[in-house]
Amino acid sequence: MKKILKSITLLTLGVLMSVGMQSCLDDGNETIALEKARNHTGIPDDSEAGESPVITDGSTTTIPNVSYSTEIVNGDVVVRLDMTGVRDAETLEWLRLFGTRQQHQNIWVEVDGKPKGFTVYNNADDEKEDAISTDIVFLVDNSGSMSEEANAIARDIVDWVQKLVASNLDVCFGCVGYDVYGNINGAIDITDSESIIDFFDYSSGTDRTVHFEGPNASTLRSAASTYTRISDECGGKALRFADDQFHFRTRANRVYVNFTDEPNQPNYVEGYSTEYFKDQANWPSTKGTVHTVFSSDTTWVVNNEVMSYRERPWRISWYTGGTTFFTSSSFTGVDLESLPVTGAMQNSYVIRFTNVDDLMDGQPHEVKITVLSEDGKTRAVRIFYIVFGEPEDTDSE
Repeated sequence: MKKILKSITLLTLGVLMSVGMQSCLDDGNETIALEKARNHTGIPDDSEAGESPVITDGSTTTIPNVSYSTEIVNGDVVVRLDMTGVRDAETLEWLRLFGTRQQHQNIWVEVDGKPKGFTVYNNADDEKEDAISTDIVFLVDNSGSMSEEANAIARDIVDWVQKLVASNLDVCFGCVGYDVYGNINGAIDITDSESIIDFFDYSSGTDRTVHFEGPNASTLRSAASTYTRISDECGGKALRFADDQFHFRTRANRVYVNFTDEPNQPNYVEGYSTEYFKDQANWPSTKGTVHTVFSSDTTWVVNNEVMSYRERPWRISWYTGGTTFFTSSSFTGVDLESLPVTGAMQNSYVIRFTNVDDLMDGQPHEVKITVLSEDGKTRAVRIFYIVFGEPEDTDSE
């Protein structure tokens, strides 16, 4: 039977997540098929959607980066947004989100200023109707100043990995090591829990992440030498390396955790600066959310917006909707399971809406997510852009 399929691509990335669960070592697809919606999905129609509330007094919480895909539900095309948790501004508990038709609605979605009818699936609920997958990449500063906490970080990462897997979350892992000279000196691509644990058990101290492992270890080692040389620790460079070189699973939320005791020091290389990640043209929502664990005194880190030697590394977390955790250089008493990133994954959401066929004009369309609690104390807005591509004829049985 002949069907008309249409592809949807990100404006700034051109690559989206396709449908279907994959193993930790699988690669992604670059397009998603869309079919004209007839709204046989059970998703509320756009006519049922209320106007988004206007937030004029500033955000009090953060909406994280979002991944996108499509699904076919009862023959209709459904756009799926996957995102990690949103915290209550006062209690710091993770919100349960309510969408169209629900009594305590606290999230709204618009496309080009027009309200969309949508459903919300909360991963924290008992019914596990959706598989929310996450690829976690550890960015680990292995310079000499990290020697005091290096073994503790590795121990806690291994323990955390085991607990995440035991909790039945669909997670895979990767790692990038970076040193005092600004080099990428170790890495393992997206893989399973056993392989990431072996990676951290390689040696001791800061040497734990100074090696390349996995099926494409030689490729990663060669690629590391091609990045612009700088002279100091730079988590921004490690982040760019993982984004460029790793094979993330389709439709998986990308979560990074950067462990460092140093500023982000791009040495005026724009692509490694914290400010690079502020621009959605450089780092669209699908590229992932970055969380920062900083184990040093924060007062000597400069709070600036230039490509300097002492940028606050947690600015990347601000820009991508991540969280920041501050601890001492001894890393004493730190339990990664209690870090906000764990709750963010456990309290993930899936938002679904349909009726997008009239947007298939190849032009960028604004998508806005608004969160507002009933008491008005928890509020935030996030805007991003997607392009709905030209139709494409495909044969299907």
